[in-house]
Parts: sequence; structure tokens; C-alpha cells
Amino acid sequence: MPPVDSLPVTSPLDPGPPARRRDAVAARKEDYEQLRRASTWRLLAATKAPAVLAILQAVFPAGDRRLPRSELVARVGTHLALLHDTDAEHADAVHADAGHPGTEHADAEHPGDPREQPGRSGRTAAEYVDAWVREGYLTRRDDPQRTETTFEPSPATIDAIQFIASLQEHRPTTTESRLALVIQQFERLAQETETDRDVRLADLQRRRERIEQEIRDLAEGELLLPSTEASLDTLRDILQIASELSGDFLQYREDLRAVDLHLREQILSPEGSRGDILEQLLAGDDLLGQSTVGRTFTAFFRMLNDPVQTRTAQELVDRLLDRDFARSLRREERERLANVFSDLYEPAQEVLDVKTELYRSLARFVRSQDFRQHRVLLEALQEAQGLALAQKDEVPTRAPFPLKLDLSRVQLSSVSQHRLKDPTDPGAPAEAEVHDATTLSVEVLQDLVRTNDIDIAGLTGDVNAVRGRSGQASIGEVLREHPASQGLASVIGLMFLATQHAQRREGSTEVVTWHELDGTDYAALVPTYYFLEDLPAA
Repeated sequence: MPPVDSLPVTSPLDPGPPARRRDAVAARKEDYEQLRRASTWRLLAATKAPAVLAILQAVFPAGDRRLPRSELVARVGTHLALLHDTDAEHADAVHADAGHPGTEHADAEHPGDPREQPGRSGRTAAEYVDAWVREGYLTRRDDPQRTETTFEPSPATIDAIQFIASLQEHRPTTTESRLALVIQQFERLAQETETDRDVRLADLQRRRERIEQEIRDLAEGELLLPSTEASLDTLRDILQIASELSGDFLQYREDLRAVDLHLREQILSPEGSRGDILEQLLAGDDLLGQSTVGRTFTAFFRMLNDPVQTRTAQELVDRLLDRDFARSLRREERERLANVFSDLYEPAQEVLDVKTELYRSLARFVRSQDFRQHRVLLEALQEAQGLALAQKDEVPTRAPFPLKLDLSRVQLSSVSQHRLKDPTDPGAPAEAEVHDATTLSVEVLQDLVRTNDIDIAGLTGDVNAVRGRSGQASIGEVLREHPASQGLASVIGLMFLATQHAQRREGSTEVVTWHELDGTDYAALVPTYYFLEDLPAA
């Protein structure tokens, strides 16, 4: 038994280690409760999680990070049976457990939503897409390059897919290669941050001695190589790190938008350092780029676009692909290795575009003095809210209010009577312009062919190719199989050849179409000619 004076003395005011541990556990539980309400946790806990994750992985393969709504709905529609099967299985489970108290069957994807209740089948792909947007599984984007709203997986969905993939692959993380990577990074950081010049020189001399020893060993014919298994483990660990890089771009964009929103809130807030923020923005400072997420991404993007480092890294990748152990990689692993840098450029550029647009929008918000109008409106709303809260305990909610209002002269009508504008609807196509038909004589056609550089030889070959397959060919059939490469000039050339070598069907016409270089589609009504024999070479 230890002496009395060595026993720990706990003051009644000191909660002690057990109490602090209980507080830490309670705080961690609260953190987990917050995470449980996040989209990633809810997606993994959803009844239809296996079907939803499998469909989203198929709908958004590696090359398609963003899809227009129509294409997204069409792709989801091809897998709709998986979602309906899950509905049926969930309904069977509920019926089987009916009457058992304490058994809970709530759809984690849409709790309380009657459209998600078991037994209801036949939901459309569009309904599922809208539900996934509400739940945070998909992110809606307005792309100025498209007339249709686009969608992409949310960061929560990317995290869920990566988590499931880690369970599926069962790759151990405590590998020799990962430990070596950690040690190398520790060694590099210690060398780069060393302030003692003598210690730094000693480290460089030791490295030089190791390099010189390797040179002597190679000169003597000694070549030591790691095993194939060790090389594959190292390469796969590197590929895993690279794949995690590509998954962070969506989170970068969300974090940049959160920083932009926080800056706007600070500008409108009557308290805090809004004066300093306004002064910095008016001076042209990039506060988004100076934030933690902005600095991190800027450093990453600068390194990714360094031509010397990129060229060197790509040469290293090409050398690795030629190694014997690389032949043991799966096909998808070889593709990931070959495109490990090129796959990062496009999403990184998208993040940079978002950062640039947010910076410009924030600068316009300040320089145009729009923030002053927002601030006045915010103060008026806060004043009205304060007055209402001050009276909430004095005025009953159902008490009549002694206020008379004159009858409004505005005619009231139902909102449903108004037709809302759909921003994704391109509208009715422009009315086609119809020109009066005129007859072209043979002389006019000859003059057009002579004054224009029409590829008669190429058109002759097209006619002979179509006639050789079908036995006969009309002008429309030739244009359908061989579109007019010269636009209207090709149509005129075919008309000229028809007047010289084809047989006309009296009283019959056909519609021919062609596409001009400016992107305009045209159609014309021409007499029907049939080429019955091969044309002589032009």
C-alpha cells in the first residue's frame, strides 16, 4: 500500500480524470449525432443504399463527373428495377416483422415520406433523382455552357463510395510500403526545416555517401531489386493516395463556397471586423485565396501545372509502366497509373474556375455598394423580428388585432393560374423560313459548277458507291449516306450530275437536307432523279 502522502488528492471542485473522460465521451457522442444527420451517414444507413450506390457508380463512371438532367434520368431509368426490387424486399421485411413490438423499420433515406413507404412501387427515375438531390446525394449545378441543369455526385456520395470500396478491397493499411512512405516524408520534413547548418551539412554528406556507395555497387555489377510483391504493394499504395486526391475536388468547391458565404455574412454583420474585410476587398486582396482551403488548393494547383515537375512525373510513370512487375497490375490499375496526372487537370481547373468566379462576384458585391442595400434590409428584418419577439409573451397568438386595412385594388388570383417559366426549356424552335421554289436550268447548273469549286470527282464516287450497293440511287439517298461536305455546293453538284447522267421521274419530287458550315440546317424540294448506271470518272 502506498504511503498516505503519495495518494492523489482530489478536490471536490476538481472533476478528476474519470469525470473528464465521461465528458469527452459525451462530447464525442454529440459529434457523432451531428455526423449521423449528415448525408454520408444517412446514405450508408439507407434501406436502398446498396442499389443507390451501385447505380450512382454506374451512372457516373470515371470520365463523367457531371451530367445534364435528361441524360441522368435516362441512365437511372435503365437501372430502375434495382430500386423497385429493394422496395419490394423492404415491404416483405416489414410484413414479416409486423406484430413484433420493438422492431423498427424506418427508411433511412426518406423517413416519413409517403412516397418512400414500403409497398409503393413504380416511382420514376426523375422522382428518384429529385429525392437524391433533396437528401444531398447529388449536387445540382447551373452550367452556363448548357441550357439544361447539370448534376454531379455530392462530396458525401464520394465519401460513401470510397468507404464501401475500402471494405470491398480489404487492403491492409499497415504495410511496409506505407511505413516507408511515412518515414521518407518525416525525413524530408526534418531536413527541410533544420535550422542548424552543421546538422544539415552532415545530413547531406551522409546522403552523398549513400549515393556514392550505390554507384560503386552498380559499377561492380551488383543490382538489388525489391520483390515483385513489394513493388506492387508500393505502387498500389501510391495509386490509392492519388485516387483520394481526385475525390477531394468536390469538397474543395464546397469549402470555397462556404468561405465566400462566411465573408458575405461578415460584411453584413454589424459586429466583428467587417471594416477590415471591406478595406482588403476594395484593395483587391483575394481573401478566398488567403483562406486555409484557398492556400491549400493554390499550392496544389501550382504544383500540378508546373511544366518541369509534370513532365518529370509523367516520364517516371511511363518508366513504371514498362517494368516487369507492372504487368501484374489489373487493367483498371494500369489505366489509373497511365492517367494519374491527366485525370487531375480537368477537375482542378473546375475548382479554379469556381474560385475565380466567387472572387469576382464578391468583388462586385463590394465595389457596386450592393452590400449597403443588403445591410439596410437585414437591419430592418432584425428590427421587426426584435419587436415581434418582445411582444410574443404579451399578445396571445389568437387575439384579434385592432388594425383596419383598406381593400386592395389588386385582383387576387390563384398561383396555379400562372404558367411558370422553365429555365431548362429551350423553347419552341424557330419557324423555318420557306423560299419560293424556282426551276434551275441545265445552263444555270453548268455555270454554277464552273464558277464554284465543286468536288465533282468526290460526288461521282459517292453516287457510284450508293448505286453499287442498291442498284439505283437518288439525290436524297446519296446525301443521306454521304452528307454534303460542301453544303449547298454539293447539292448543286449532284443536281448537275443528275441532269447529265440520271433518269428523271416525271411529276415526282423529294426532300433533300444538308448542313452548312455555320451550323444551320437546310432542306430543299428537288425533282426526283435516279442514277441507274455508274458515272464515268470526272
